[in-house]
Amino acid sequence: MATADNDPGRDDGHTGRPARSTRNRPTDDELLDAACAVIAEVGAERTTMTAIAERGGTTRVTLYAHFGSRDELVDRVMVRELDTFTSFMFEVYDASEDMPYGARARYSVQCLFDYARRHPAGLRVLIGHREGGGDRKLYAALEPRIAARLRDNYAERGAHIAASANTLASLLLGMSLDVAHRALVVDGAGVDEACDLAITATLAVLRDVRPEQLEALDASLEKR
Repeated sequence: MATADNDPGRDDGHTGRPARSTRNRPTDDELLDAACAVIAEVGAERTTMTAIAERGGTTRVTLYAHFGSRDELVDRVMVRELDTFTSFMFEVYDASEDMPYGARARYSVQCLFDYARRHPAGLRVLIGHREGGGDRKLYAALEPRIAARLRDNYAERGAHIAASANTLASLLLGMSLDVAHRALVVDGAGVDEACDLAITATLAVLRDVRPEQLEALDASLEKR
């Protein structure tokens, strides 16, 4: 004989209706994980609530109850993945602060690709489907920190650069993100091989860009 505790049809004591089980109800994070997986595969513009519901083992009604609209759900995924990735990279920058400059650059690129290896869907959401603007938000978040490092590095060499540091930071970040984009999204190349290419390109730029080139760029900007 079923007891009151395990009888699925027992009264909740107030409404006369069977009590609803709270087990197996998806959390917001689980629903965001499902949405992230769908967006990574098909892009934000082609993502539907039906596809997310199927991936998350839930219903469209539940998704609307949790997030209000498809666009709000997509925005929540973008914000979560951006916050997660940028927080990770800021920790990387902090951890490598006392490294020699070349080693610091190598370590930062390696960590970016390590993140890609562990969180491919999240990074694909940010860099794989450009219409969502995720990659531009990445630039806005990470460029200032990279530019500050560049200014400090060139100052140690007697060169005082200004806005050109932002340009160089954009170039360096863009190379790594573009290589990651090709590896993760376009070509399906190996992450290790893509990382090796990105490190080589980054170190080559840092080696070959001369301080006077950056100072000349700053001077040209001041004349505008």
